[in-house]
Amino acid sequence: MNKTAIIGSIASLGIVLGLASGKAAAQISHETHSSQTELTSQFQRIDLPLGNKVAVTLGGLGLIGLELWWFLLSKPKSQKAVAAGEGIQEVTVTVDGGYEPSRIVVQALKPVRLLFDRKDPSSCLEQVLIPDFHIAVDLPLNQATAVEFTPKQVGNYIFTCGMNMFRGEIRAEASVTQSTASKKQETMAEPQSKSSTSIHQNKATVELPSLQSTVEQGIQKVTIKVDKGYTPNRVVVKAGQRVQLNFLRQNPSDCLAEVLIPDFGIAAELPLNKLTSIEFTPEKTGEYAFSCGMNMFHGAIAVQAADTSYIVSD
Repeated sequence: MNKTAIIGSIASLGIVLGLASGKAAAQISHETHSSQTELTSQFQRIDLPLGNKVAVTLGGLGLIGLELWWFLLSKPKSQKAVAAGEGIQEVTVTVDGGYEPSRIVVQALKPVRLLFDRKDPSSCLEQVLIPDFHIAVDLPLNQATAVEFTPKQVGNYIFTCGMNMFRGEIRAEASVTQSTASKKQETMAEPQSKSSTSIHQNKATVELPSLQSTVEQGIQKVTIKVDKGYTPNRVVVKAGQRVQLNFLRQNPSDCLAEVLIPDFGIAAELPLNKLTSIEFTPEKTGEYAFSCGMNMFHGAIAVQAADTSYIVSD
């Protein structure tokens, strides 16, 4: 059942309840008017007609059943990607009051092409975002727009509209060959290695090429470009040394006008086309998240022990 049908059902039930309530109100008004000659100091019991009671009861049960189905039993429609030549997996996604299908199953380590066919003129759906792959693409009306990426790891990846109101999911699964090889590795590995491998495979992140950071006057400096996300989106630094993150915002979107680093109590405005420097000193090792003001785009600061060399990941 699509959203239009669901809304229609709810509206129909609302009309039924409204008519039933109207009849009940009219009956009450009539009985109240006819009893004006009786004493007003005493309360009288007014019985509604059986038909009104049945209509209200059935309408209420129908609404309860619809809500239970919507929240508990309805599942997003899922579709597997199909081979489209040159080793590319392809799925067409219809953009009309949401995404159809809203759940896409692909194989990890293979290129994926999603064709977003937008039919809904709503401004909310004129852009699609896939944060894990640093994708933000405009979707012209009544056109199929291709979006390509390669999931490097098994996991779930979310895609949303520009206003984060409609959502879909990309499920990257291991192929039969990959699963067999993984099982062989787990059989040969030590118990500790098994745990480490399992955690690594379940991370919904993408391993990208690494770049060496620079140190000037004892300060670890990194420049992060802000345009459809953060590049690099993961920074690795040493604990106990001053860090300077230089954010260069090139995207006019209001979503990226602010950067938040909650663990260090930082909330900084990022003027357009200007370099904004943020400094702090991480004392403890660990992973610290940063995000845009609307929490749609994310990055991470990995703090390592002081005796470990540090890099910046794109």
